Amino acid sequence: MSTVEVLACIPADWSIDWGSVPDWFGGLGTVGTLLFGVLSLRRELRARRREDRAAQARQARLVFTTSRTEGKSVLRVRVANDSDGPIFDLAATPVVQTGDPGPGGRQVPVIMVTGPVDRLDGGASADLFIAVDRSVDLTGYASATVRLHFTDQQGNRWWREGTAQPEPDIGDEAIPARRSWLRRLLPRSG
Repeated sequence: MSTVEVLACIPADWSIDWGSVPDWFGGLGTVGTLLFGVLSLRRELRARRREDRAAQARQARLVFTTSRTEGKSVLRVRVANDSDGPIFDLAATPVVQTGDPGPGGRQVPVIMVTGPVDRLDGGASADLFIAVDRSVDLTGYASATVRLHFTDQQGNRWWREGTAQPEPDIGDEAIPARRSWLRRLLPRSG
């Protein structure tokens, strides 16, 4: 059965109004314009978010570490803050690499960290001495870096490992548990 025969089977009293060609083009143009506007807005929002993240990380990019082993269980870490403002609450976690290809490393348990961990002023550098668990022999690894956690002067928490870009630190302690106004008034039990 051909298309002409199918169209001939449609009853004549079914008056379907398909509209005109200009109406169809106008509708498609409206939908296209809306779609273009939404995609442009989305692209603009992404660009602004990237700019905001870059502005927030400006100070964090100027904080870096170098490390070297001293003996079998001590890691000497030089923390340099080349920014204008201070950084706070430094925490350093040693990460050792075996030399095998591939990303990442093994975190080493820390016994004690000595040095200025509360505050490091802008333009200053300081040494942290990290004593690791005696069961770990640092000389048996190809290299050791440090994952440094710190808070910048705006109150943003960051972490940085070696020369990698700083990343926002969104650990459990960074996001306090939200409680309702009634629970805040009631004392905690337990």
